[in-house]
Amino acid sequence: MNKKRENELQNGLFEDFHMIAFLNSYSEGLSGSDLRFIELAERIGKTKKLNLTIVTSNLGKRLCEARGLTATFSVTSKEDKLINILPTYIRRIIFAMFLRLDPNKNCIFYSTSDFLPDVFPVYVFKLTHKQTKWVQLIHHIQKNPFTRKGKSFFINFLGFLSQRLSFELSKSSADLTIVVNPAIKDQLLQTGFNRNKIVVNYNGVDLHKIQNFIPSKEKFDCVFLGRINVSKGIFDLIDVWHRVVSTNPKAKLAIIGKGDNHTEKQLYDYITKLHLHDHIHLCGYLNDLETFGILKSSKVFIFPSYEEGFGIAILQAMACSLPVVAYNLPVYREIFENTIVTVPLGNTKLMSERVTFLLENPAAAKSIGAAGVELASDYDWDKIAQREIQLIERLNGDHFHS
Repeated sequence: MNKKRENELQNGLFEDFHMIAFLNSYSEGLSGSDLRFIELAERIGKTKKLNLTIVTSNLGKRLCEARGLTATFSVTSKEDKLINILPTYIRRIIFAMFLRLDPNKNCIFYSTSDFLPDVFPVYVFKLTHKQTKWVQLIHHIQKNPFTRKGKSFFINFLGFLSQRLSFELSKSSADLTIVVNPAIKDQLLQTGFNRNKIVVNYNGVDLHKIQNFIPSKEKFDCVFLGRINVSKGIFDLIDVWHRVVSTNPKAKLAIIGKGDNHTEKQLYDYITKLHLHDHIHLCGYLNDLETFGILKSSKVFIFPSYEEGFGIAILQAMACSLPVVAYNLPVYREIFENTIVTVPLGNTKLMSERVTFLLENPAAAKSIGAAGVELASDYDWDKIAQREIQLIERLNGDHFHS
């Protein structure tokens, strides 16, 4: 960074800035990238004089307002529920490109995800507003559609292609790409991203806030938190629980999260088929008070996801002193080290055995949970927000370092 720029930062000349954030792909529930943006935007607003505009759907506006985020909202679609994602996303992209956003030279465009509704309009704006800066967040790299669990091959293939297109757009025009773990950075560098414009800034938790939540009155043996999606291993979860119940007939599982109507119906039907209604409580989407209340009233956290960019839900469970049982995804080794219990991908039998062991051995569960709390304390949203601010303020510098 040159001396003049360094002096400007030290003298606080960049206290005020206008951020135009694109949360334009939001549909339902709360993904890791959604949570990350909201948590960081709240903290940046407390630290800086932030003029925040959020380009989003009516659903996204409701989410931000429900979580207390103050901003000016530019709404691109007004549906109350996302039914057909492809035409809805196309409509949102078109509406976003015709918004009168009037970015000035100090404006920061911030794409909260790599979905095209959050990327393509910013790319177009950058063509005519070259003086503005574009920050792109990449939270996860989608697997090959031939091997990915989830919806139909066509949907997975379309998602794979759209993500690759968004990568090309951000690679060519974004001033800074932020990723949430080093593995994503390494993969993107292999595709041609500029090493000097890509940095790692992890996700986090609000440990102090979580510690103040009260356990719910209803107790559960295990809990899952995440989107109701095949790639999250939601049907593996039911298979695991079926095995756990066979040895512990009174065991109760809470499932916190929301998905599309089709997947939720499939899940309900599968639970019915295995006669598990008395053993599984489908909670739907809950606020923080309810979510962390249930986490704190549970004994073990089960997370059989097949692909993660980080694993915020795991970090939240660890902050509640829960031992975590998950599939052994490579990203977990970087972030969680040896503080969670992992089993080979897709091995529901072994996962059920690990869960049963922890339920029957509370001392072991407590020990693992204590290690998890200690690790979670290293991932604090306040620290991560401060680093994000520094990264944004240094956009005119020569290099970025992770």
